Amino acid sequence: MTGTEREPTTERIRATALALFARQGYEATTLAQIAAAVGIRKPSLYNHIASKQALFLELVETVEAEFFATLDTSLRRYATFGIERRLFALIQDLSDFVFTESRGALYKRCLLFPPEPLAESIRHINDRSEARIDAALHDLYEQGASEQIWQNIDERRFLDTFYCLMDGLYSERFIYSRREYERRLASIWPVFWAGLRG
Repeated sequence: MTGTEREPTTERIRATALALFARQGYEATTLAQIAAAVGIRKPSLYNHIASKQALFLELVETVEAEFFATLDTSLRRYATFGIERRLFALIQDLSDFVFTESRGALYKRCLLFPPEPLAESIRHINDRSEARIDAALHDLYEQGASEQIWQNIDERRFLDTFYCLMDGLYSERFIYSRREYERRLASIWPVFWAGLRG
């Protein structure tokens, strides 16, 4: 098999595995299911992947990279706006990401229910992610402070508040329709913003 023939199969395996892992979870997804959905025999998978664990972790890294591409794009796009607009736009853009087919579901599933055999590896990925998010949010906190928006909130509390909001919203993504999710976001934003302003 040439490299040209192998690449589409590898990409089909990755796309199929992503969808199955996101829908069923790591434990419930078998290599036999992935192979059948791709249209190849299970032993043929090993021409393209090292193992189920390696495939899952590779997909987690890919989804994490896409999450940060979304975050970075949002921060750049609204860099010249005031902090209220920037923060709300970031929450909206990260909400768009979590509604992305399969990717958002896998991202949240890994945060909430990391597969036990991979828990330590996922924990390291999550710790690295949180450090990078903290760094991005630091700039937003500093902008809000320079605009004299928050008077009685330190940076750690700002970060904790943001994470709790996003965790709650991401959980609601699995319960409600996109329309209801957006209605709830619009409803809670004034209360959230008022709380930040103190």
